[in-house]
Amino acid sequence: MSLWNILGYVAWGLSAILLAWMLVDALLVSSQYDEEYLMSSREGRESPAVHGVLPEEGGA
Repeated sequence: MSLWNILGYVAWGLSAILLAWMLVDALLVSSQYDEEYLMSSREGRESPAVHGVLPEEGGA
């Protein structure tokens, strides 16, 4: 097995790890934040919807 074959397998392994990391992160973000908050265009400002809980809902 040559060095280039080994490097190719390492690259595929790293890409698989990155794909898994992105999928897990996407699931975590979608479970922590409301879809409306994620799709809003309010950049750089604090929003009353933190972690998908609006103040009128009374969540803690």
